[in-house]
Amino acid sequence: MQKPPDTFFSIADFVPDLRAAFAERPFNPKKLLLAAIPVKDPDEHRAFVPAGMDRRSVSLTDGNEFWFWEVDSLRALFRGDKLPPVLGDHPAAYNDCFMLLDLHVLEISKFFGERRDTEMKEVYSALRRRPDGRSLGFVHDYMWQAAALILGTRPLSQAEFEAIMARLERSCRTFELGPSSRNYVAALRSTLGRAR
Repeated sequence: MQKPPDTFFSIADFVPDLRAAFAERPFNPKKLLLAAIPVKDPDEHRAFVPAGMDRRSVSLTDGNEFWFWEVDSLRALFRGDKLPPVLGDHPAAYNDCFMLLDLHVLEISKFFGERRDTEMKEVYSALRRRPDGRSLGFVHDYMWQAAALILGTRPLSQAEFEAIMARLERSCRTFELGPSSRNYVAALRSTLGRAR
């Protein structure tokens, strides 16, 4: 995986309602934006506890500032009808999309423990097959928000989105050695650690 470019986001590529969310307080395009993880009051709990969330209410953060964006559906964010290239073992065509999704997986793993390969495979499969289907739980909802961020900041067609999710699903299947294996997250940590 490559290091992110100097400017990871271009406001010109944002969907109009996301662009409007940054109108009052612009963001630094050299910083990464991530979906913030909602947690219950840490003063009341010994460990981080996920807070209930409406996945359509996305809080974005660059680590310092917060912006809020309401998303109707992932399907509404698909743009164009471009067909993706074949995504092989090293799918360079969408490196930035993979990196952004991978960073979200690492972020949720940091707070709530490394995600199982099976769980992530199910999440990616659900996002591919039924982008706006019923919630499979907190991790699925958080990754739905990560997918919304990608679709809101990059012009991707439904076919491109499905190809990205299918490739991630395949990665999880490749790393999965059993119901409790966490090799996918370990590989992400190793790869992204070298890329920085």
